[in-house]
Amino acid sequence: MSEKVFGLGVNEVMAYTAIANVLLVVLLTAINIFYAAHAKRQADAAKAQVDASNRQSEIAAESLSLLRKQMDQQRRTDLASVTLQLKVAVHVVEDWLKRISSEKHPPLPDEIGILPADFSLATQRANSIDHIVAENMGAASLFVAEAETNLRLMRQRNPEEPEGWRDHQQKAAKSLNAAKYKLSVARTRWESLAEQPS
Repeated sequence: MSEKVFGLGVNEVMAYTAIANVLLVVLLTAINIFYAAHAKRQADAAKAQVDASNRQSEIAAESLSLLRKQMDQQRRTDLASVTLQLKVAVHVVEDWLKRISSEKHPPLPDEIGILPADFSLATQRANSIDHIVAENMGAASLFVAEAETNLRLMRQRNPEEPEGWRDHQQKAAKSLNAAKYKLSVARTRWESLAEQPS
């Protein structure tokens, strides 16, 4: 008796089953290859993203390094500029003190300006590094402005009448001495800052 299934013999069913198994294996292999290729593309894209991220981090690190160098350079420039302005201001105030210290009415210029024009900028630069130095510089500026006012009033008085200008001379000298003290305090503190490593 021959056994038949769906009109096919056992050997034929086994052959068709083997063919179906081979086709199924080929189909599953193709699906695996497709997913493997897709996974490789995703891995390549992820690697490209990592590379791009690494490049961005390197660029950011370089930018940060450049910014730090610029900040250090600005700090050195500010230190040098303020140091120079403080030295000039102390020297100018001392010169004005010598100029007005005589017993006679000193010859005064038409325009009285004691501090350099960019002293206020130096005060702002100092404030970005040390507010105490900037406060002393600002106080010195106020004392100098008071001295300038007294010198202008002194210039308008009659040189032949000491009682008319002597009081303004003394007030100007007092204000200039106070300014000199404030500038000296600021300069001492500033020079100690300049000696510290940044």
